[in-house]
Amino acid sequence: MGKYSYRVHDKNAQSFEGVLEAPTEVQAQKFLVDQGYEVLSLTTMKQEFSLKALQDYFETPNPVQFNFFVRQMATLLKAGVPLLPGLATLQEGSKDPVLRRVLGDLYRDVEKGSSFSQAVSVHPRVFNKLFIATVRSGEAIGELDTVLLRLADILEKDYQTTMKIKAAMRYPIFAMVTMLIAFAVATLFIIPRFRSLFESMGAELPLPTRILMSTSEFATNYWYVVLGAALMAAIGIAFHYHSHDGRRFWDSLLLKMPIFGTFFKDTIFSRFARMLGMMLKSGVNILQGLELIADIVENSIVSDSIVNMKKAVTEGDSLSNQMRHEGMYPILLVQIVKVGEESGKMDELLMQIAEFYDAEIEIMTKNMESMIEPFFIFVLAGFVIMMALGIFLPMWNMFAVIQKAAG
Repeated sequence: MGKYSYRVHDKNAQSFEGVLEAPTEVQAQKFLVDQGYEVLSLTTMKQEFSLKALQDYFETPNPVQFNFFVRQMATLLKAGVPLLPGLATLQEGSKDPVLRRVLGDLYRDVEKGSSFSQAVSVHPRVFNKLFIATVRSGEAIGELDTVLLRLADILEKDYQTTMKIKAAMRYPIFAMVTMLIAFAVATLFIIPRFRSLFESMGAELPLPTRILMSTSEFATNYWYVVLGAALMAAIGIAFHYHSHDGRRFWDSLLLKMPIFGTFFKDTIFSRFARMLGMMLKSGVNILQGLELIADIVENSIVSDSIVNMKKAVTEGDSLSNQMRHEGMYPILLVQIVKVGEESGKMDELLMQIAEFYDAEIEIMTKNMESMIEPFFIFVLAGFVIMMALGIFLPMWNMFAVIQKAAG
């Protein structure tokens, strides 16, 4: 991510300067043009490596503090407080160091003559494209306070959804880690003790025991191979995921998973409906709304689908018809969009269907543990049976050897 200093003209032929962060100069140029500016100059800023620069690159505001800032900003504007004093007040009261620094930058840019949307656009890691486009539309219609309140609602709902996903994943992750630790302890510490005992007694070892013994011996003698293989597998999966085809493979797999696939689909559809509804209500046209959602959605399969829908709508097709053609959207969502197109109230209907999906997610989150518990019980039972057979079967053989020797 590089830094670029720019000088542009807006639609009113007013010029202003600023600093923009972008992966490449071409993308920086495209970003400014997409914002509706005429680029007069764009210069790459030389960056020297420092611990501070590295820290700035990875730091992002706390999501709770950021959402609180957006709602406070909207409340101040609605109360009649001017933008500059509002930013100064929020900067002074902010507890998040990253957000406090960004608010200071916003204050200085607005003080120099930039609009609020222009000021936030130079911080793409903090304010995404959806935020910037929605704020610009709010400024255009003179309802920045109302738009910020809607954004605050969206951000809070999105944060709640993220917390629900983490809550749903907590149990399976804990169960898997527990089983892996138990298997490692048994393989490295328990089974070797039984191995020496069995060999000293001369008992015949059954197949389950030989499998456990071989696994234990390999893990003990070649632990660096096991660790290296696990590390290489993790790196390979990470590289594969960040490639275009790899990202599509893993995202597709995620949507097809039993139980979790339905859960993740509902979260995606909820975000899609709420974001599109909010943007339409804020004055963003449907084509720009679809483009923005495609950029920020976290699943490449859904992102490509939204790009296809935007292309079809551009060519004159209806959104509901293309959603039906894509085949991945539930019929209820398609019907809601169709009714919205016919009635002209798509924004309201989309917000309503988003609430429906939120309720579904809430129920699934509460029931997630009971739904996946049978699977983990089955896996744990298989693990326990394998360990029991591997350890107790040779014990029975040992008793037979002892009885034979005594007789």
